[in-house]
Amino acid sequence: MFADNRWLRMLHPGITAIVGAGGKTTVLERLGTFGHAGNYPLMVSSTVPVERTRVDTVEPFDVICTEDIARGEQFCVERIAAGHVPAWFSAADDRGRYAGLSPELIDGIKRRHPAWYILLEGDCARDKWLKAPLSDDVPLPLSCDTVIGVVNLQMLGNTLSADKVAGIETAAAIMGRPVGAVITPAMLAKLLKHPRGLFRGMPCRKILFCTGYNAVQHRMTAALLDDLEDLGLAASVLADGYRTTCTIRQYVCYDFTRERE
Repeated sequence: MFADNRWLRMLHPGITAIVGAGGKTTVLERLGTFGHAGNYPLMVSSTVPVERTRVDTVEPFDVICTEDIARGEQFCVERIAAGHVPAWFSAADDRGRYAGLSPELIDGIKRRHPAWYILLEGDCARDKWLKAPLSDDVPLPLSCDTVIGVVNLQMLGNTLSADKVAGIETAAAIMGRPVGAVITPAMLAKLLKHPRGLFRGMPCRKILFCTGYNAVQHRMTAALLDDLEDLGLAASVLADGYRTTCTIRQYVCYDFTRERE
């Protein structure tokens, strides 16, 4: 139950965008599952185009694919009223990949349904462990209330390489080190704190969600969090495991007021 409560602490009415790399879908699914168990009025979606993402649909999500706004919104209203979690996308292809909704449409849904908890996958990392700012990043909805930035801690002590990092040249330039360099906490913090970095400069509640916690030396994680003290985080979450086995090990709240905003 303690773990359940820590997942629920991340949920607030409005728009929660999940960005970064190394566990976004896991975080979205876990939040959806625990929120559904808590009887929260949840809706799931994405703002990422179909050709660049795949969102696996599992219980408790009920999926609709339509560009008809009235039809999609009515589906969500009915599913939420029935105690289900609707997942609304604009389309799907024959490989099970979904096209997200526009950020403007998500903003409109929030205005019409301010009590809903709208969970979005808002980034595409192409199955990498780390992501640099990319020129074709899809903007987040302007009225985002929370941005959860996902980072795989296993990048600490790993090499800066194209097979692990989306946008490798940009990442190397921001970190100020060549491709192939070993990533230190200071280097990773520099990338995360970039104005167009993990949280996109969004003026809202920011939560750092770190996966792979037990796979790296805890002193390296502590050094990373120390380097991020001036990022204005509401909380840091340290977790390991994948999908249904994902377990929160530590939930560090930095500012109770900011966390509740």
